[in-house]
Amino acid sequence: MAKEVQTQAGRCSTHGTVKATREVPQTGFPFVVYGPWRAVAQRRPFLCPECGAAVQPDGPAAAWAGGDF
Repeated sequence: MAKEVQTQAGRCSTHGTVKATREVPQTGFPFVVYGPWRAVAQRRPFLCPECGAAVQPDGPAAAWAGGDF
């Protein structure tokens, strides 16, 4: 099964600012299996490449997620 690697800048509690990653399965046949599988994978957190811990996202979207408006 092929996987797509998504990256995002984030802040790890141990390593500071890192380029976090997560793997998401690519769309395939049958779509009724891969569609929900992909949707669930996209809700998982981005992980630190050094220690594997979940990271806090950086950037403009992070301000909205944290309620800083």
